[in-house]
Formats: sequence, C-alpha cells, structure tokens
Amino acid sequence: MASGDSLREILDIARRDMPDVPPEVWGRLEGLIRLNFGTERIYIAAHKKQRHLATMEQAGAADADRLAEMLGVSVRRAQQLKRLR
Repeated sequence: MASGDSLREILDIARRDMPDVPPEVWGRLEGLIRLNFGTERIYIAAHKKQRHLATMEQAGAADADRLAEMLGVSVRRAQQLKRLR
C-alpha cells in the first residue's frame, strides 16, 4: 500500500467484492471512518486462526494432509488446529 492512503485501497477492495452496496454507502462509510479515526494509524489484525478454523469447518472430515494443503500450513499445524475444534 505505497500510495499512503490505505483506507481508500481497503475500500476499493471491499467495493470490488461487494458490488451490490450502493456508492453512497461507501461514501458515508469512508466519511465516518475519516471523521472518527483521521490522523490515526489503525492496526487490522489478520485473525488467521479464526479463518483457518472456519475453513476447517467447511472442509468437514478432511485429513490433516488435505487441510494443510487447503490452509497453506504444515501438516503439523493442521493437526494442531484440528485439535482446537
């Protein structure tokens, strides 16, 4: 995000993924974020573990090798995540 306006880039990604949201809603959202958080650097946590667990729920009873491939993690990490479920 080299342009310096990461909010605009984040909203552009969201717009592409959710074309059903009207442009005026995006404008209101951007305005609210800039009003309330302008001049602040915001950290957005990745929540990888939550995403991995959600993917595993969708995968059902897949074995650790298959899960590791789906998640892009080692087989050992897939086994650890399976035990968390």
